Amino acid sequence: MSLDNETSISDLLSRQQALTIELQSLQDHLNRLVPQLEQAQIQAQKPPEKPEGTSPETLLASATQAALARYEWKAKVEGLEVAIAWTQEQIQQKAEELDGLEAAMAELERRSEQTAKARQGVSQLNQSIDEVKRQLIELKGQGCLHLYTVNLPEFSLDEQGQIQVRPHSFRIQ
Repeated sequence: MSLDNETSISDLLSRQQALTIELQSLQDHLNRLVPQLEQAQIQAQKPPEKPEGTSPETLLASATQAALARYEWKAKVEGLEVAIAWTQEQIQQKAEELDGLEAAMAELERRSEQTAKARQGVSQLNQSIDEVKRQLIELKGQGCLHLYTVNLPEFSLDEQGQIQVRPHSFRIQ
C-alpha cells in the first residue's frame, strides 16, 4: 500500500468516526424531541379550561390565560415538528455522506490491493529476467561466444500504479 493510500484511508477513517459521532448525537437529539412532541400534542388537544371569575374582567383574564396556554402548546408542537424535521434531514445528509465515505474507502482498498498485486507481478517479471541473465552468463561460461549484448526489459510501477517497461541492454561478460 502506498503512503498516499495509507494517508487517504487514515483521513477517511477519521472522517468516518467523526460522522458516526455526529449521527449518534443527532439521533440522541431526535430521541429527546419525539417525547416532547408527544407531550405537547397531548396538551394542545386538551379542551380549554372553563373560565372562572366573578366579574367580566376576571372572566376575561381567566379566558385569556386559558387560550394563551392552549396556543402556547400549539406553538410548541409546531416548533418541535420543525426541529424534528430538521434533525431528520441532518441525519439523512450525514448518513449519505457516511455511505460516500465507505464507498471511497472500498475503492481505495481495491486500488491498494491492485497495486500490491501489480508490484508482486513486476517483481516476478524482474526475477524472471534475472534468471534469463543468469542463464546467459552460464551459456557464455559453457563456451557460447556469439552472445555479446541482449536487450532485456526492466519493469517498474509509476505513481499511478501503472507498469512501466524500460529497455535495458544487458552485456554478457
